[in-house]
Amino acid sequence: MAALAKGGRTNIFGFLLRLAARLPFLFIAGRIYGAEALGRFAYAILVVEFAAQLATLGLKRGLAAQLSKTQRPHVHVVWDGLLVSFVASAVAAGLLIAFPFIMFPNSEINGLDRFLPLVIFTIVGADIALAALAYRYDIASTVRARSIVEPWTISIAAFLFSYYSLRDGLIISYVVSMVAALLASLWPLFKSYGLPHGWRPEPLKIARMAGRNMPLAAADAAEWGSRRLDLAILGLFASPAIVGIYYIAQQVASLPQKLKTSF
Repeated sequence: MAALAKGGRTNIFGFLLRLAARLPFLFIAGRIYGAEALGRFAYAILVVEFAAQLATLGLKRGLAAQLSKTQRPHVHVVWDGLLVSFVASAVAAGLLIAFPFIMFPNSEINGLDRFLPLVIFTIVGADIALAALAYRYDIASTVRARSIVEPWTISIAAFLFSYYSLRDGLIISYVVSMVAALLASLWPLFKSYGLPHGWRPEPLKIARMAGRNMPLAAADAAEWGSRRLDLAILGLFASPAIVGIYYIAQQVASLPQKLKTSF
């Protein structure tokens, strides 16, 4: 109970830190880039993050169960989880790269937009690493990666990249922030679990792990998607500018609920 209470307090503190960094990003995105660029960004990220939710295969919650009942070194189990989730990430990224209009239904596909789904690997890798750290009661690493590194990186990068491209700056900033969050997650993972010396992938065990976690993956995806269904529907029928305005309003209006659930 003491560990749960400490984790809850840490999560609430992390929420406040994330809020302090998220508001500058919304201001920069809305005022400098404009509603159309923000709406285009918001819908693309919605699709990519939904694909990442599926690609984690429920391991954000299921990894703890795997670690609690195995006789293998924990670091090997974590790397099994990373491997199976990366395979799923490759499938999800491949589909979105092949059909990029899923991410950009109401706008043209420019430059490297098609390859945005490669960021799924960084999202999934960070989620698995932070889940492994949470099993050892290390919630501070989640707060550091998700509430400090990620939001402040995207806010600062969005401002800097606005001088480079008002069309692509937001998406580039997002990729940079996800890479930074991945590095901030892997470093404490290596410190806590060490390197996977002697690890050899076991395909059959990995396949069984994926199968056992499919209900968790479906539950996570359904819960995550239900909170963003309104934005998904709006993005299919409205222009990017309208989506951008709604995205800012939604981010601000949902703050009380985020605070309530952050525990």
